Amino acid sequence: MKLNDSITTYDIAEALQGETGKFEVTRPTGERYFVTCQPGHSIANFEWAGSEPNLQPFLVRKVAQSVTTEGRSKRSMAA
Repeated sequence: MKLNDSITTYDIAEALQGETGKFEVTRPTGERYFVTCQPGHSIANFEWAGSEPNLQPFLVRKVAQSVTTEGRSKRSMAA
């Protein structure tokens, strides 16, 4: 995806497979999350936790290009 491109999807992990950068994910209820994708890493699982099935798609928008993590340890990246 290019910077500021938006897509709708029911499967965030599939939509962001192979992508890099920072993405804003908006749930159908309006809650927003930020997901950072790095080369060689993937989102293993992002499940809907509600009791009802997700009948509306998520909105995903790329808000930043690839994020550099040089000099950071794995521990600081997880925090």
